[in-house]
Amino acid sequence: MTKYLIINADDCGLAPGVNRAIIDLHQAGVVKSTSLMVNMPGFQDAARRLVNIPTLGVGLHLNLSSGSPISPASWVPSLVDGEGGFSEELDWNERDIMIELKAQMNRLLTAGIRPTHIDSHRFTQDRKTVCRPMILLARSMKLPMRRTGWEPALDMRLPPGVDNFYAHAYFEDGGKNLLLENLRSLPHGTSELICHPGYVDECLESVCTWTQVREIEFGVLSDPEVLETIRALEIRLINYNHLHYSIDLRNRNRIVY
Repeated sequence: MTKYLIINADDCGLAPGVNRAIIDLHQAGVVKSTSLMVNMPGFQDAARRLVNIPTLGVGLHLNLSSGSPISPASWVPSLVDGEGGFSEELDWNERDIMIELKAQMNRLLTAGIRPTHIDSHRFTQDRKTVCRPMILLARSMKLPMRRTGWEPALDMRLPPGVDNFYAHAYFEDGGKNLLLENLRSLPHGTSELICHPGYVDECLESVCTWTQVREIEFGVLSDPEVLETIRALEIRLINYNHLHYSIDLRNRNRIVY
C-alpha cells in the first residue's frame, strides 16, 4: 500500500513574503498544496501568482480570526467586534458564518482559482457553528475538507478527507528532526502535514506576530535532506486534487500528536 502525503502550506495570502516562500517551496518540489486567505493584504499578490501555477493545489483557508470579513459587517454581526474586525471571543452565529464562508469562496472563484479543498485558519472548524457550514459547502461543491481530528461530533455525512493529520511547529528547537521523524513514521494511506513558511516583509510584520518563525520553518522545509528522505521512503507527494485517486473513504481519520 502506498504512502500519500499532502504537505500543505497554510496562510497563503497573508502577505507577499508568505506567498513567495510557499511558491519557492513548491518549485523546490516539497509543497504541492496551499490554502489561501482571501481577506488579507497579500491576497491579490497571491491570486496573480497562483493562477499561473496549475501544479500547486489551492484551497480556501476560511478565516474568521484575522482582519475583517468580506461581507458587510451588518450582514454578519455575530462575527465582528465594535470596530468591524473578526473576534474569536464572540458567540458566532452559524447563519453569519455561512454568509461569510460563501463570500470568501466567491472571492477565490472570482480571482480565477479553482479550489482543491476547504480548511480553516486557527482550526476554527473545531466549533460546531463553523464545522457544519464548511461540511455543507464542501459537499455542495464536491470538495474535500481538512480533517484535523478535533472536529465536533455531527450527524452529517463528511466530505472526503485524509486518514492522518500532522499539526506540528517545525520552527522550534529540533524542528528538522521532528519533520524527518514524521516522514519516517508516516503510515500507509493518505496524510496531511501542515506548515507555515514565509519570508518576513513589512506587510507580514503589520498583520501577524508570527514573523521570524516562518523563515525558520522555510529553512527546515527547504533543507535538501527533507526531499531526499521523501524520495528514499517512496512517499508520493500529492495535493487535494489527487485525493480521489488514493483515499479509502472507509478509513477513519486520526490525529497524530
